[in-house]
Parts: sequence; C-alpha cells; structure tokens
Amino acid sequence: MKTLAILATLAATLPMAALAQQQSQQSTVIISTQGQGAAMGDGAVPSENFRGQWFTTPDGCSYSRTQAPGYPVRWMLILNPRHIGQPNAHRGCKSML
Repeated sequence: MKTLAILATLAATLPMAALAQQQSQQSTVIISTQGQGAAMGDGAVPSENFRGQWFTTPDGCSYSRTQAPGYPVRWMLILNPRHIGQPNAHRGCKSML
C-alpha cells in the first residue's frame, strides 16, 4: 500500500515540477533576450557588456554565446531556436557574429 501511495503522490507532483521548470526557462529567456546594448548598423550586434546566453537580432536571427578560454566571445547562429521561442533561421542570417 505504501508503494501505491508514493506513486500516487509522485504522479500528482510531476506535472507541477514540469510547469515550474517551464516557467523558469521562460523567465530566463525573457531576461537573456532583451537585446541590451544592441548596436544598429548593417545588423544588430550585442554590446561587450551583454551577459545573456541568447541574442536575437531585429530581423529574427537568434544566436548563442560561446567562448573558449583565452578567446573572445563569439555568437553562433541557432538554426532551430524553439527552446527560446524564436522562429527558425532564415537565409539572410549570418552564421556568426
């Protein structure tokens, strides 16, 4: 009987845990894709003090921050950025910023 009660409790809490994780990811995306310090020119580029993981340009291209030790920050194109709620990359997106 204890096993059945534990399973019932677990089944009831799993949807709440999934919802909490989804809300946490959404709030992270909102914070990290604000586009602080975007410079307009021939394309938007995140400023040096931008600390988010993802950056989306005004034309809808999404990039992810990468940095190897001893090298500057690079922004790599995300081809399918569904995890941050953005559309797929299009032909006009640069592969790297």
